Amino acid sequence: MSTLDQHVICHGITERHTSATDIDFCVEEIFTKGYSVIRGSFDAATIARVSEYSDKSYQKQCEALGGEQNLARINDANIARAPCADFDLFIDVAMDPKVHAVADALLGRNYILYSQNAIINVPTTNHYQFSWHRDLNYQHWTSSRCLALSALLCVDPFDDITGGTYVLPATHKVEKFPSDRYVLENQLCVHAQPGDWILFDSMLFHRTGKNSSNAKRRAVNHIIVPPFMAQQYDFMGMIGDRLKTHEQRVFFGQGRQTAPSAIEWRQSRINRL
Repeated sequence: MSTLDQHVICHGITERHTSATDIDFCVEEIFTKGYSVIRGSFDAATIARVSEYSDKSYQKQCEALGGEQNLARINDANIARAPCADFDLFIDVAMDPKVHAVADALLGRNYILYSQNAIINVPTTNHYQFSWHRDLNYQHWTSSRCLALSALLCVDPFDDITGGTYVLPATHKVEKFPSDRYVLENQLCVHAQPGDWILFDSMLFHRTGKNSSNAKRRAVNHIIVPPFMAQQYDFMGMIGDRLKTHEQRVFFGQGRQTAPSAIEWRQSRINRL
C-alpha cells in the first residue's frame, strides 16, 4: 500500500464524522452500515459462567413448562428467555458500560431493556432465527435515528462453521426486504470471539447461521429501546427486588409498567415527588 493510500484525503467536504474513541467508531459503524463489533468485553472466566448458566436457565425453563417438547411445539426451543430472572449474572452482563456508552450515543440518555434472551444454537437442529428478520418484527419503515439497539454477547466463537450472525449491511435504511439475488450476493457473516459484542441497529435485516460444528454456539441478546416502547417482559416484576443500583432499576424499567388505572398512573407520579 502506498503512502497516499494510508491517508484520507478529502475535497469539497465540509461535514464529517469523527471517531476519537473505539465507542465513537462503533457508533459511526452502526449509523452507517448498521452493525459493529466491540472486542473482548468479558474475560474467559466470566464467559465460562455465562455459558454454564445459559444452559442452566434453559433447563430450568424447560422443566417449568413441562419439558422441552412443549417449547418445540411453539417453535421456541433452545432459547432461555429473560435469564436474568434465573441468575444475577445476566443482570451484570446487561449493565456492561461499553454497551451503555453506545446506547447513550445512539438512543439518548433515556432507554430501557426491551428483552434479554440466551440463544443456544445446537448443531444439526433448525431454529426460527435462521430466517431473515428484524428485531423489531414486521416493520417496514426507516428512521433518521436509531430507535432500537441490539446487543449480542458472543459466548462461543461466531464464524461460518459455528453459525455466526449474518447481516445485510445498511438495510436498516431500506424499507423493503431485498430480492433473493441481492441477499445471496451481499450477505456476510460477522465473525467474533467469546466475550465480544456484536452491536447492530435492530432494524438491520439479519439471521443466525447454521451450526455445522460439533458444539453448541451460545449468545445472549439484548434489545435496548426508548422508554415509550413497551417491554417484552415485566423485568421489575421478576427481579426488581434484586436490583442494587438506581442505574439498574432505570434500565430494567422501573416506573415503566402499564398503570392499572388513571388514578394509579397519577399516584405513581405523586409518589416520585
